[in-house]
Amino acid sequence: MTHLLWDRLNDYAAHIRGKFQDNFTEYEEPAMTDLYFKDWDDRFWHSDQVDKAHLKTIVPADGKGLWLMHVNVFPAAGLELPILGFDIVAGPKKITGSFMDFSPLHGVEHPYSTYMANKVKGLEWNKPRELPDWAKEIFSESMIAVGNINTDKELDQFIEVTSDLVDYYLDNIDDMAYQSERDTSPLLNKYCVNQKKNPHLHRSILAMGISEEDKDDYVNNVLFAEING
Repeated sequence: MTHLLWDRLNDYAAHIRGKFQDNFTEYEEPAMTDLYFKDWDDRFWHSDQVDKAHLKTIVPADGKGLWLMHVNVFPAAGLELPILGFDIVAGPKKITGSFMDFSPLHGVEHPYSTYMANKVKGLEWNKPRELPDWAKEIFSESMIAVGNINTDKELDQFIEVTSDLVDYYLDNIDDMAYQSERDTSPLLNKYCVNQKKNPHLHRSILAMGISEEDKDDYVNNVLFAEING
């Protein structure tokens, strides 16, 4: 696998961007008004079913460092729909880490969760990642958590499986998001609260030269904004 890995991942990000364009309406995120980070591309969409779909990519202009993609789809409060979360971090020759899940709103077994469980059943990875305690509180048992993807064979498996899951989630959302009989806001907030407990998230943003103030603003108001009221 060569540095052309980034070209393939750029194509993958473009595919997800196209799916968002097809399914949702793009909008300008107010919380980003005063934030600018070199090489970062943050775009946002929403719909009747989705409060926020966020696609973030970092493609280093000098071809050095790490390529990054972050995807989150947060359902509108009051709907039964898992949260789609997907992250990729890659050097020029390998994916160093990736995490993907249909994170459940605990207490309800959703058809999306069943689909993902069947899709990942029996898959083998060269380097599965162990989840920390904060992650175990919000992610499903079917979560893909892998590192050191450095062969074409494993990369092909990774892209085939995760792209199928992303497409299934987005293409069926109109039929699969249904009104809940409970207030789902605390469950959506729990996901955000636990994500913000990830120390690597904060360290990695600061390592890019972002100030502590801007990092906190981005994490609390853009990445994982909690529902108030």
